Amino acid sequence: MDLSFVVLQLGSGVRSTIPSLVAHASLFSKAVLLVLLVQSVYSWAIIWDRVKLYGRVAKQDAVFLTAFRRLGDTADCRMTAEQHPASVLARAALAGQRALEQYSPDHVGPAGRWELAQHAMERAANDEIANLERHVNVLATTGSVAPFIGLMGTVWGVMVSFVNIGAQGSATLVVVAPGIAEALIATIAGLAAAIPAVIGYNHCLGRLRETGNRASSFATEFLDRRLGAQLK
Repeated sequence: MDLSFVVLQLGSGVRSTIPSLVAHASLFSKAVLLVLLVQSVYSWAIIWDRVKLYGRVAKQDAVFLTAFRRLGDTADCRMTAEQHPASVLARAALAGQRALEQYSPDHVGPAGRWELAQHAMERAANDEIANLERHVNVLATTGSVAPFIGLMGTVWGVMVSFVNIGAQGSATLVVVAPGIAEALIATIAGLAAAIPAVIGYNHCLGRLRETGNRASSFATEFLDRRLGAQLK
């Protein structure tokens, strides 16, 4: 049994609807569609989860920042920070306050103390942002790979059509249509998985960049207030 006969048997038959085309597609085409379906569902789950998480983080950052600005310049912000566990700014503030309490100006000097506190806040913010980045790379992978997986199904469908033409000795629509339809379905499935993943990835990157900028700006504000209070 040669490859042409196998492809002909797997890809032959006339189907008139998309569900019927999928149901009667070759095993290879079904495997391609299954992989794309899994990628698409997983990507949508990541997008939904990350968007909700980023919204919660942004909301708690805003609430914490408002509460922090109401405190005195030298006030202990630990209680306020602990009330906002999802806030990146709160985690950075805790790290900065611990660093200021840990290092005395007599040992490292005022400039060294503030630099150490700034580094501690940057590390804390980076750790939080790294947690927010979890699974986001899957979106980039899906956006890059899904079109090629769909293309693989497309090539298979075109090959089925040519094999049918050779076996039937005819290039009629009845002979060509099933394989071409399989090819087009695989192409659409690849794009349907890739396009939302790319959009979601770019959106997540933008939200992460905003979070990082907020944390950097807050670290400067936090240290300026502490330094200003000390110089008064």
